[in-house]
Amino acid sequence: MSGYALDNSWDRAKRRLALLEYFLDPKTKRRMQALGVSQGWNCLEIAAGGGSIARWLSEAVGDSGKVLATDINTALLKGLSAPNLETRDHDILTEDLPEAAFDIVHCRWLLHHLPTPEVAIERMIKAVRPGGWLLLEEVDFFPVHASSNADYSDFMSALVNTVVSASGRDCFWARALPVMVAERSLVDVTGVGGFSLLQGGGEEAEFFVLTAEQMRDRMLESQAIDEAKLDRALALLADPAFWAFGGGEVAVWGRKAA
Repeated sequence: MSGYALDNSWDRAKRRLALLEYFLDPKTKRRMQALGVSQGWNCLEIAAGGGSIARWLSEAVGDSGKVLATDINTALLKGLSAPNLETRDHDILTEDLPEAAFDIVHCRWLLHHLPTPEVAIERMIKAVRPGGWLLLEEVDFFPVHASSNADYSDFMSALVNTVVSASGRDCFWARALPVMVAERSLVDVTGVGGFSLLQGGGEEAEFFVLTAEQMRDRMLESQAIDEAKLDRALALLADPAFWAFGGGEVAVWGRKAA
């Protein structure tokens, strides 16, 4: 996956991903439990990041189950250790996966980084066993435009689009994900949407501050935002009196016919 800007080898990547896990993991776990994840399941976690969901899955499926956690950079997965858990360097756009092998295949906040998300989705569907589930969780940043503070909304647009600029994608597309999945060879396709409420100084705000720290030079060099506006936005994100919508969640899941 060429052009990925948020290298997990960055010295603060672990903290950044831990913050993402803090506000996303509870919903992911509830969805997986609702789909029936339990003892004996064979699970595939694509773009596993810091590994929190892979770790949770390894506990949920027990000794009789298995978990494969992949990423293009597994630097933050090295500490994961369990007899039923394997980590593997893998590029979902160029490398195949075991076919019809997994009871659930999951990815989160991955597809908006990919120039061809359809290719990734097709590969993931092929990896699901008959009767198994595909669960995709994405983000669409349209709620940030509801903010009355232009410094914040302009910053968020500049930040997220700079992150994905190398792949030619944008971060305002996930509303199309339900149709993209429903058009494929799955049954019982269902989805939910929502949005987060961000407070300055909170975990979600800190996540975007760290993302901006990692992307600052690129943002300024590309003239996506000027330095004064960038610094004003970062000050807002540190201020507990500031409230705004964060990203909009779009989660879609479907089952491969038995």
